Amino acid sequence: MRRFPLLLLFVFFSLAPAAFSQSLSAGVGADFLKYDKAIPFLDVRAQYIHHIHPDVEIFAGGSFAITTRKDDGSTRADFLFPLDLGVNFLFPLSEAFAWYFGAGGTAQFLIPHTDTKRVYMGPFANLGIRAGIHTHMEWYLEVRQDLIFGEPDWIYTSTRLSTGIVFPLW
Repeated sequence: MRRFPLLLLFVFFSLAPAAFSQSLSAGVGADFLKYDKAIPFLDVRAQYIHHIHPDVEIFAGGSFAITTRKDDGSTRADFLFPLDLGVNFLFPLSEAFAWYFGAGGTAQFLIPHTDTKRVYMGPFANLGIRAGIHTHMEWYLEVRQDLIFGEPDWIYTSTRLSTGIVFPLW
């Protein structure tokens, strides 16, 4: 019976450093879904970042994207909801500047005004830079290339450009 509280205490203290290596990011950008459409989506995003090593992090995030157009005097809107899960590999160049490369998977939910709803899924690769602008803030600039699969043509490419702030939670 005495071993269980000791084991629980050991697990708590071994996980404590990992509990403080978390970050949140918020950003804005453009999403160029399926190159057959010439209209970019305005993309607002948020991510949870967990550092599993000083130079390796996993992230989970989502976006809300919208594009509008005028048809016969009325404004029509299409909505896009991408959800992402992936890993970033950081390459620090100095204490306040780093570039990173990442890969992962995405699920994108398209809700167009006139067509049927679509779901696209597939892998992505991203490349970005981060610059420390404050002790508790980093600015990032990122480009992401998606290879997504879904109806009706089944194979699409999509590009996302975003910028924003990373807030460490420690």
